[in-house]
Order: sequence, then C-alpha cells, then structure tokens
Amino acid sequence: MVARNPSQMLRHPPRWWSPCLLFLLGSLLSRAAALEPVTVRSQSGQFIVRGLPQGPPASGYSTSSVSYLRLDPSLTAVSLDRIRLALATELGLGEKWSSPIHVNTRPVRAGHRRITITSVQYQDGWGYHLDVPELVEKPAFYHAAVKVILLEFAHRQAVAREAELPPWLVNGLVQELQFRSLLTLALEPQTSIRASGAAVDPLALPRTLLRARPALTFSQLSLPSEDEETEEAGELYRVCSYFLVHELLRLRHGPQSLRAMLTLLPGHLNWQTAFLQAFPQHFPRLIDVDKWFAVSVVHLTGRERQSVWPLDVSLEHLDQILRTSVSVRLERNELPIPTEVGLQRIIAELDFNQLRAVLEQKRAQLDALQLRSAPELVDLVRDYFQALDAYLNQLGANDDPAKPRKRKRSDQTNARNAIRRLDILEHKLGALRLKLGPVPDMTDGRVIQP
Repeated sequence: MVARNPSQMLRHPPRWWSPCLLFLLGSLLSRAAALEPVTVRSQSGQFIVRGLPQGPPASGYSTSSVSYLRLDPSLTAVSLDRIRLALATELGLGEKWSSPIHVNTRPVRAGHRRITITSVQYQDGWGYHLDVPELVEKPAFYHAAVKVILLEFAHRQAVAREAELPPWLVNGLVQELQFRSLLTLALEPQTSIRASGAAVDPLALPRTLLRARPALTFSQLSLPSEDEETEEAGELYRVCSYFLVHELLRLRHGPQSLRAMLTLLPGHLNWQTAFLQAFPQHFPRLIDVDKWFAVSVVHLTGRERQSVWPLDVSLEHLDQILRTSVSVRLERNELPIPTEVGLQRIIAELDFNQLRAVLEQKRAQLDALQLRSAPELVDLVRDYFQALDAYLNQLGANDDPAKPRKRKRSDQTNARNAIRRLDILEHKLGALRLKLGPVPDMTDGRVIQP
C-alpha cells in the first residue's frame, strides 16, 4: 500500500466523499438555520410570535396525554388564534381586534420558567408583550393566552387606566373552554391529538370535589389568599372559579353581561363596581352574589340521580307553581267562582300587600324544584326563580311587610318588566313541550299529551 500525502488526498478525494460531504454540509446548514429565531404572524394578524423552531419530539406522543407544550412559533401563532376564536365565541367578543400582541418564546433556563405579560400604553392605543418559555405547562400557557386576550378587549375603550380583571375570571374561563375545545387549540410539531367520543359531564369534577370539601365563597374567590399557591388549595380555587364562571354564563344574558363587565373595567377603580353594573338584574349588591353562589353550590352537590323526578312529574310540579287558585265574582251579587290564573295576572291585579307573600312562596317552591327537576327543565326552572327573585328585590327589601303600602309609579314599570320576562319564559316552556312531544308517565306507563 502506498501512503499518500494528506494534501494530495484533499486535492483528489475518493469518489464516495462527494455525496457524504454534501449530506454532512446540508445537515449542518439545516441545523444552523434551525437555531436561528424566526418571526411568524398569525392568520388574524393579531399575534406576532418570535422564537426558535421546534423539531419533532424525541418519541411520538399525543398532545392530550402530556402536561406541557413545546412552543414552535408557527404553531403557537395558530394556537393563539384558535384560543382567541373560542373565547370570542363564548363571550361574543367579535372577530375584530384593536391592538397587536407580541409573543416571545425563549429557551428554558433553570429558575426562570415564569410567564410575563407586559401592557404598554401608547398615544394611539395599547400594546402587549407575552414572554413564554418554549417548554411550558399547558395550564400556564392557556392562562396567559386567555388573560392577554381579555386585557386587549377590555382596553379598546380605555384612556388612561389599566383594567383590573377579577382574579377568578381567567381561571374559570380556561376551565370552561377546556371542556369545549381546548384539547384541539394548542398544537405541537409532528404530534397527534387523541379525542374520546364519550360525553363528558362538565360539572363532574366540581361536584366530586365540593362534596368532599367546603366550597370557597364568592368573597374568598374575589380576594384569594397566599394559601392558593399550594397545590391542594390551588385546585380548590380553580374548581370554584370554574363553577362560578360556568353559572354566570348560564344566567339570562350571562355572556353579554360578562362582556359588558370587561368594557366597563377601565372606567372603575375596582372590578366589583363594574361587575354590579354589568349584572344589575341579577345582583343589586355583592352580598346577593354570595347568596346566589352558595345556593348554586348546594344545588350542585345535592342533586343525586336517585332524587331527580321524571320529566312528567317535574312538568306537573312546575305547572302547579305557575298557577294560583283565586276566587272570581262575575257579578257583585253572585258567589265567587274558584279559578286558576298565571303569575302575570297575579302581578298585574293582586293587592300589593298580598303580592309579596304569594310571590315569596312561589320563589321558595321554584328554589326547591331546582333540586328535584328533570335535567330538561333545570335551566327553565332556574330562569323562573331568577325572574321572581329579581322582581321581589324591586318591591322593596327594606319595607315592613306588616305595614300597608300603596303602589308607586316605579312599581308599575317593574311589574311590566316582570310580566314581559314571564311571557318570554312561558313561550320557552311551550316551545319545550312541543320539542319534547308526548311525555311518558314514568309511574304507570300512561302518555301525557303536552
């Protein structure tokens, strides 16, 4: 064998060197290019994401089976757009946006895994910067995304004051969206999403946890303590926040009221004032929110399947509550004839001093019916309860029921509004009967025509 000079080997390389060298150089160049940060703008144009591209994971896995996300800039922009769309659909925020949101994904460093949101006010509006580690826990990413989207919406009409979001709002909305579409909102490079076709009870976790532990009150959710940082207390806070938001969304015009609260936040020193201004029909005072939420928790934890009435029995009880037996004289000298009238006529014609007692009894019966009503009627029974509760609050909570009281001019307006609301509920009840069709009697097999 003849030894060659290394310089000669470089001048005259073997034939097999060329493809290997080209492959090696291509791999090095592609890896070097991958280490360069890229900037991607989302399809909506609102999110500008800058960071290092992420390759495929070391081993294939489902994005729904791990607790963290690897934030590739291109897919992160898509994920943020999807979260924004889901949130806009839930609250009716609309498709348009006002201020851009800049997102920077950075390499993970020891002791520096926190997400920071920075709001910057310019002369012509606001700007937002979201700094996120490229490897982040899913709940933290969802929380940051929802918070910055809500802030951008709240600040569209702001002049000088930054909005203060209720501490329970972001936690609750994240959980609410999670049961709807969050599994398909956050994407990762070259991974799959496995979804189950089985129906999921959105209140299964709150029901189980709050049967084992006392629920936090609305006041405690509004002023979280340092104990919420612990894992156990943090879970309770998140679950109670979710249940609160879930119930607020179920109120009459609930999504619209939450959206109105967001627009009112910059004009108030605290969010509580904006909240009451956005929910005037439901909550005249903060103590009313505490009472309502406590009752909601009781209903959640107390409804066992064994104690729920069948649909036909639930409808019969609701009809009995909505009807009131009265005596009517067709002529002055004739004997009174017993008949039944609806709540609207009671409010319009009954003596004012008797009206409160009758409606308070009806309200208590509706409150009890919520615990036993069939699932198809729960929402409607709750709407009737809230309608009577709101009207009773307008009658005058500080009046002495023992003292006679004449109707005021404002009472006529409140009565008309209450009657209009009950007319709408009566129409809904009629539409529900038509939708359900003949209701089978679960006791003896008879069929009751609606």
